[in-house]
Amino acid sequence: MSSFLAYVADNYEILIQYTMQHLRIGMLAVSAAILIGMPLGLFISRIPWSRRPVLGCASIMQAVPSLALMGMFIPLIGIGDKTAITIIALYAILPILRNTYTGLTNIDQSTLEAARGIGMTERQILFKVQLPLALPVIMAGVRVAAVSSVSTATLAAFIGGGGLGKQIQAGIQIISTNMILSGAIPACLLALLMDYLFGLIEKAVVPISLRLASSAIDRAAVERMKRSRRRTFIIAGLVLAIFLGSMVYESIDWDEDDKLVIGTTEYIELRIISQIYKQLIEDRTDVTVELNNAMGSFLIVWEALKADEISGVPGYTGTYYSTVLGQPLYPGITADEIYDKIEVALEDYDVTAAGQLGPNNQYVFAVKPELAEKYGLETVSDLQAIAPQLTVGCSPNFYSRDIDGLVPACEEYGLKFKNALTLGAAPMYLALENDEIQVIVTYKTDGLLQKYDLVFLEDDKEFFPPYVLFMMIDDAILEEHPEVLDACMELEFAISDQEMQDLNYRGAELGEEPADIAHDFLVEKGLLAE
Repeated sequence: MSSFLAYVADNYEILIQYTMQHLRIGMLAVSAAILIGMPLGLFISRIPWSRRPVLGCASIMQAVPSLALMGMFIPLIGIGDKTAITIIALYAILPILRNTYTGLTNIDQSTLEAARGIGMTERQILFKVQLPLALPVIMAGVRVAAVSSVSTATLAAFIGGGGLGKQIQAGIQIISTNMILSGAIPACLLALLMDYLFGLIEKAVVPISLRLASSAIDRAAVERMKRSRRRTFIIAGLVLAIFLGSMVYESIDWDEDDKLVIGTTEYIELRIISQIYKQLIEDRTDVTVELNNAMGSFLIVWEALKADEISGVPGYTGTYYSTVLGQPLYPGITADEIYDKIEVALEDYDVTAAGQLGPNNQYVFAVKPELAEKYGLETVSDLQAIAPQLTVGCSPNFYSRDIDGLVPACEEYGLKFKNALTLGAAPMYLALENDEIQVIVTYKTDGLLQKYDLVFLEDDKEFFPPYVLFMMIDDAILEEHPEVLDACMELEFAISDQEMQDLNYRGAELGEEPADIAHDFLVEKGLLAE
């Protein structure tokens, strides 16, 4: 507990920022759901034949997995908060829509007939009778949608958005309980807060005449209820004002045009590297660097760069050469050949390759020493005979790659594993240690290799190309600030494979912050003053 509290105390600023982002995403989503769900509920209550198709479509949308919706909407909308808000809002529509319809159609018909009998028009009946009587049921649906939206706002982190999901996702990668809890606990508390506030509003909107039996109606009781309703609406108004204020604050580009946004996945190595570039660029130039280190996958990062949603990306030459840019691979291709071809290919996207950092984070198959000794495993080809007895573990990114991923690698080597599991970096090593998997596909510079004594199997068919870390910068930034390129080039071949593994170990195993690791490295190399 003490270590958790110390972590929160050291990182409270970023946690507050993530919490406000999380709240904004959830509340914007439920606001959009209200604007869509309530009118639709009113529509289907007035047009009976539309009930089945509208509710059916809403139910189908609710049943679609969120990962599938991400895949559908990213090409249409892009990445970031706006896509997350759209997806969460689609999930929030159904309870609001259904409760609006139920509330409006379950009103006692004798009440409506009485309203018509005193000469009220249909419009007057709707706004003075039906809606006031239906509000408690409608608000119950809004309450469910609000809690659900705030709870599921963590998915924004997987598509480059903000919120507490970034903290949880980063913690899972290195199995940091403090990081996971510092994201999960505020997310849980926000959901409970929303449940409490909307519960008060739900109670407040119930007409006083419905909350009191006729014998209990007296002037004092009515006044107490009116005061309670006023307090509730004041509290709701204050919360709304804070919410709107945070939206306005976040929407202002305080750094104006002198800002470089570097985007990466949550992988600890890329978080460290992005900090190295950030600190050196800010030291050498007047440009402010902002980091987005939780973008789900390298393909999301690439789409964001093409869409000008980010302006700098550290990546791996082999990945961008084959999977992103679609260039042909062949055995024995060299690191320089790949980088030269990437430089040319990036020109079509108005992006500049800003130098190779040095480490070759090549994919490798690895096993425990006892398994290697038992079966005499030295090369990947040696796995062919025993692969049907083994389970392989790898990252989701590697599993999904269609050129240099798990499936094409297995086809090249004739491997047919018993099962294949996709895991984060640290969980993969734990699964290997617990013998839940027997083979892993990892990276040569992975910091956790210093903790686990594994045997690397030689890529005897030279299937995997070099994966040298390099930097890409949007040409629009370089046109205004050419000094950014000069700063990046200072880092060319500045890090060896072993140095990168040491830096990764400090982040993945020792739990040090990427910013501190990067600063120490730059100081040690003489690139920054103490």
